[in-house]
Formats: sequence, C-alpha cells, structure tokens
Amino acid sequence: MHSREIKHILVLEPDRTFALRLVRALSRMGDFHVSMVPTLKEACLQLVQNDQDLAFIPVTEGAKIIRSLRAVQPNLRLILVTPSGDEEIPVTYSGNVQGVLIKSLVDVELETLVENVVRQPVVPQRRETAVTQDATRSLDTALLIATLQEARLGRLLQTVVFARGSKLLAYWGELNEREAAAVALHVGEGWAGNTLPSRLQFIHLPARAGDLLLFTHSVADEFLVTLVALPEAPLTEVRQQARRMAKKLEAAVSGRILAQTGLLGNGFGAGQRPSFVIVWRPEVLLPSQLHIPLRRAMSRLAVANACVLTHVQVQADLVQLVVTVPPGRDASWAAYLFKNGSEQTIHQEFELHGSLWETGFYATESSEPLSDTELRLFLDSSSETSS
Repeated sequence: MHSREIKHILVLEPDRTFALRLVRALSRMGDFHVSMVPTLKEACLQLVQNDQDLAFIPVTEGAKIIRSLRAVQPNLRLILVTPSGDEEIPVTYSGNVQGVLIKSLVDVELETLVENVVRQPVVPQRRETAVTQDATRSLDTALLIATLQEARLGRLLQTVVFARGSKLLAYWGELNEREAAAVALHVGEGWAGNTLPSRLQFIHLPARAGDLLLFTHSVADEFLVTLVALPEAPLTEVRQQARRMAKKLEAAVSGRILAQTGLLGNGFGAGQRPSFVIVWRPEVLLPSQLHIPLRRAMSRLAVANACVLTHVQVQADLVQLVVTVPPGRDASWAAYLFKNGSEQTIHQEFELHGSLWETGFYATESSEPLSDTELRLFLDSSSETSS
C-alpha cells in the first residue's frame, strides 16, 4: 500500500451501515485517518479544516458533489461508490473520478482499487480552451483541431489526442477534456526511453466500461498523436490512421500547412471561412443562472470545433451568436452544433431533462449581430408562428 501517498481518507456516505463497513475494510488495509460524514455540507467543512488524499462519494447528486469538493480541494482523488454493477453510471462522472467501487465488492476489490487510484492522474478543473497555453504559444488552436477532425472516427475508433509529452494540446472525438488529458498523461509518462516510432497500450478510464486501446505515434520532437479505440478495433486500421494523422500534424507543427492552405497567422484565410448570425428561442424563459453556463458551453464548443465566436448574447427569451465557421460548413451545421451541444451540456451539469430550445432558428450570413429592431421582428414572428 502506498501509505506515504494516502494517509487521510474522507467517506461521504449517507448509509451509515455501509459507511462503517467501508471504514472497517480500510482499517484492515493500513493505518489511515478516516473521516466519515453523511452529507455534502459536512464533507466540504471537513476539507476546509484538513486536506484529504482520497474521498469516497455516492452516485446520488451528479456533478454537484464533484464541483463542491473540488472547489475546496482541486487535487482531491475521488472514488465513486455505486450500489451494484448493473447500475448505469451517469456520463457526468466520466473523467471526473479516479475509480468506481461496487458496494457488494468492497471486501474483495477495495485494496486493488485504492492501489490503482493512487496511480490515476487528477486532471485540474476544465480550462477555458482545449489547448494548453504554455505549450502551444506558437501553434494555432483552430488549425490543430481542424487537422484532428480529418480522422475517420466511429464506434470502434473513438478519439484522437494530440500532446506534447504528457501535456494535452488538442483532442477530437467522444472523450471529454479530462479523459483526453488523462490519456495524454498516461502516454507521455510512459514514452520516455521508447526507441520505436509507435506504441500500443491500454487504459481504463473510470466511469467507462472496459479498457480502451491506445495507439501512439511520434509526430516530431516531443509531439505525440494517440488514437483511442475499443479493443476490438482492427489494429491495422488504427495503425494506418495514426501514421496518417502523424504526417498531417507534423505539417501543422512545422507550419507547412499554412503555405498549403493559405491560412494566415491567426489561422483564418480571407474569404475561406464564412460568418453567420444565428438566433433561436428557448422553450420557456431561461433562468438567469443558466446564462453564464450557456455562454461558457458555447465558447468551449467553438474551440473544440474550430469556430470563432465574435458575439454571444444569451437572454431569457433568445440566444444570438455571430460565429465564423470552418471552410465547407454552413449555418445549419453551426446552429445544430451550438443548439444541441449547449443543451447537452446543461442537461449534464444541471441534471435537467426535456428540450431546452424551440424547434428551428433564424440565420443569415453576416459578421455583425442583428439590430434591436431586427431582433424584435424575429421575436414577434416567432411568437406568431408558435401561437
């Protein structure tokens, strides 16, 4: 047991019977200082008083527990406790916990689980962009992500991750940012001393079923591209994709793509990337507490999809964006991306259900937002249509 790394453990568990069982199991493993609390409020107070190395949390309150605990202690390792192996773990927990414990297996799997959790990285809270600033000052975020979007992803081949050493630079696919950062860290830490241009590994990401296959190929200097796939994915196809992406990313890193595509220093060529103003309405008036989360969600969607938002307006009765999209994309693509993407984010973060937006949208090619008069006409016509 890594006793030097795990000394203080917090058990947040409303079921006192199971909490005592878990504490007894931990005491058999080592000399830990274990604090047992039944509520989230008491758990936060405990963290304020003393830092903890590890916390067990119930699968009850979704992202609220994680947000609250990590707000007090960002580097806190978390193990999610679930009643049974048959219970579906909400996607909210993906990339946010370091392990999952099934209650009935506490006496069988606890020691191995804690050992594994010690080795799991704790990825900091989400950054405002999908590209780390210190490692990519000379690289264009939009260009990197546009390059990654050329990967042929699907059910078996799920995500492509681009990193410098163990630092995540950009990603594209099914994994979220924290999971992509965990992949980059796992690959980068094990790459030192590797003499071959590529490497095959496996990783288990907490709150996801089964292991994932990682095929990493060297790009240039310390840059690495990793394809994340299901274990049954054809290795030949994964290898070919990795090599193809490595060549494209090497060109992006060296700047050769700038000459080939006519992109300028900020990653946008004149006349190649259209801009649209897009407006749509919510099903019901948006509460004020959703306005900032929606703006942040749309900003992240823009970064992850090589778009540039020049205007974001979120009001109780409408949303208006001015967005520059990648070449070949149109207003319908952008409207679908931002409407559906922001709705999914709000569903996950606030555990809401049902449709957030009315069907349809208004869009026109423009680099300027609609005037107040035009917006009133849009609202009036929308009201007439819905009545």
